Amino acid sequence: MSFVRILIIVILLLPAANAVAVTPAAQSTPEGAVAAPADPAAIQRWQQLSPEQQQALRERYQQYLKLSPEQRQQLQQNLQRFKAMEPQQQQRIRERFQQWRTLSPERRDHLRQVYQRFNQLTPKEQQKLRKELKQLDELPDQERSRRQQQLRHDFWGGSRGMRMPMRRMGR
Repeated sequence: MSFVRILIIVILLLPAANAVAVTPAAQSTPEGAVAAPADPAAIQRWQQLSPEQQQALRERYQQYLKLSPEQRQQLQQNLQRFKAMEPQQQQRIRERFQQWRTLSPERRDHLRQVYQRFNQLTPKEQQKLRKELKQLDELPDQERSRRQQQLRHDFWGGSRGMRMPMRRMGR
């Protein structure tokens, strides 16, 4: 189950996760739940999940409880933004997230550094770099390689330690 899907389910099931009552339904709610009024529909949705799904959600719920109020608010804003997207956009995000999950921690750190460095560029430099990267796709392999080296030099000062992700994820 994808992380985005799990997040959506966690948000939808938070009322059930918070429902703690002395009923058989409440016995299967996540551990560490806070007492709150029980939502019968949410409890029913929770009971329809497999034990494996309930365990995955319990773990995600525990992670959610550890978030700061600002992080929770950001998560909920992102979820609302995701829900408002077209289905094709949602699918693209799911695919991108799945690709991200397959990357090694070192590669993720590298891409974070590249992203931070990109954000330090002026808007004009960012636009120029985007245009250059888009044009790379149309070049023959040998020319592409030469142009990538030139872009590294132009935008990153030739730093070998900071390589740009020239290939899009999934290519």
